[in-house]
Amino acid sequence: MKTVSRSTLLSLILLGSSIELSAADWLMLQGSEPETVAPQGVIVPNRNKMPKIWGFAQVNYKSDSGSVASSGGKTTTPFSLLAPNLEDQSGFNLFRARLAVRGMADDDNMVNYFIMTDFGNNGINNLANHDTGTYLTDASVTLKYVPYAKLRVGRFKYPGSEEGMQGVYFSPYIDFTTMTDQEMQERRIINATAPQTGSAAGGASTVHYTTTSVDTPIGAFRDTGAEIFDTIPVQDAWTFSYAYMYGNGTGISNSNTDSQGTHYGYLALEKNFGGGKGYYTNAMKFYIWGQEGKRKFISNNTAPVEADRQRYGVGMTYYNHGLRFEAEYIKAKGMIYVGPKDVDANEFSQDWEFQFATGNENKADGGYVNLQYELIPQKFEVFGRYDFMNRLTNDAKGERDFTTTTLGASYRFKGPTRIDFNYLIRDAKAPGNASAQSILDHMGNRAEVQITYAF
Repeated sequence: MKTVSRSTLLSLILLGSSIELSAADWLMLQGSEPETVAPQGVIVPNRNKMPKIWGFAQVNYKSDSGSVASSGGKTTTPFSLLAPNLEDQSGFNLFRARLAVRGMADDDNMVNYFIMTDFGNNGINNLANHDTGTYLTDASVTLKYVPYAKLRVGRFKYPGSEEGMQGVYFSPYIDFTTMTDQEMQERRIINATAPQTGSAAGGASTVHYTTTSVDTPIGAFRDTGAEIFDTIPVQDAWTFSYAYMYGNGTGISNSNTDSQGTHYGYLALEKNFGGGKGYYTNAMKFYIWGQEGKRKFISNNTAPVEADRQRYGVGMTYYNHGLRFEAEYIKAKGMIYVGPKDVDANEFSQDWEFQFATGNENKADGGYVNLQYELIPQKFEVFGRYDFMNRLTNDAKGERDFTTTTLGASYRFKGPTRIDFNYLIRDAKAPGNASAQSILDHMGNRAEVQITYAF
């Protein structure tokens, strides 16, 4: 299954390069104000200094059909509980509530700014039921004085996976794919217990660490640093995009860096078919990205630990005539997140901490294939996505293989204001560990509905 998943996904990405099957230039959409506008059909330089205030809210209801198991009063099936609280199997949630302002600070559109906040119940503000209280997700300034080399500084989305870079309030998928959620959506580790083997992950041979505090927000595909980027016309409707960023490696946390500097790189080639904008740009894009950095933390009774964290990916996107096709393959090496762990022996409550496998021998890979089609243009669409992740493939007893098929439909009232229905068919295997498999067998499917209101 693992070999088929990898080869099939790579084949689909390559197939897309040989056919005329939306791509969106997220670097420019999120980091730079447009150079021109077209009022009444006349293209003129963009010189509107009026700040653009916008935002959106997402409220959802989820129901998980899995079962919850425990051992010694500690919950062993976090995958059957709903994030971010990890307490219940069903319920309503104000998932995101974001307010943003962006615009140009000068008369010549050479200095742009972008600021956004989030007051929802998610991993930014309430990770594993720990109040992290970090509400400022973005705060950046872009300088456009050097041709083909825009400079963006501050806190913002780093260049990388399409799923992380895209505007989340447009996508009809309520949850991220498994690989993206676990290995791209970084949870920080600061202080940790002494290293454990064997019992740390059902007999896994890799060294595992468990955090002793969950007081910083999820990374949210962002970092604080400086980025050089631009999109350059190549030929006819083709453009070439690039980005290099150096960040603190601390995500959106307000804490200072401690030798965790991270490099981010991104290259993309895109063909515009004409028409549409943003998420609905009629275009085809091929991209490759990578990120590499250190993660340093204190381990009880041992010397400080420094771990490598590497992530790489390749993919393509296509959108035209209401048809959207996307595929991406991701590899992870070094510091691998292996999930939450309940450390509270009280059977009626949970206290979650996070486990990580450190060391350069650790590996994981995964990806997704997504297909969407608008039965009624700009109004009603159906979609399906298959995603997989193979975690700790270097460890026979520690390996976990996840697959999820998400089926759904979306009805748009106006623009991104819509209602989405998702049904997730989930499965997980521990190919070399019968004891762990008995726990994974508690995993169930999920039904989800979400309303997005944007202004």
